[in-house]
Amino acid sequence: MADDDDFQHLMSAREALVDKRLTLAQTIAAPGDIPENAIQALVDVQRAIEVIDVAIEELEQAELDKELEETEAAEDLE
Repeated sequence: MADDDDFQHLMSAREALVDKRLTLAQTIAAPGDIPENAIQALVDVQRAIEVIDVAIEELEQAELDKELEETEAAEDLE
């Protein structure tokens, strides 16, 4: 990846958001009135997870592109 720390930070953030999503889902699933702010927070957390997923995919693609360039450069030297 561009930087292993970048990848690890994204994964840690994603894990924290997944935990938050579960907490919000449990709040919504509890008997009684569903708090409107919990619904909106759940939507916001899900969007944040999706943004992080895209960032992770971009880092992974950048690493694959880098490896491909290195392989092609090594082949050109042969």
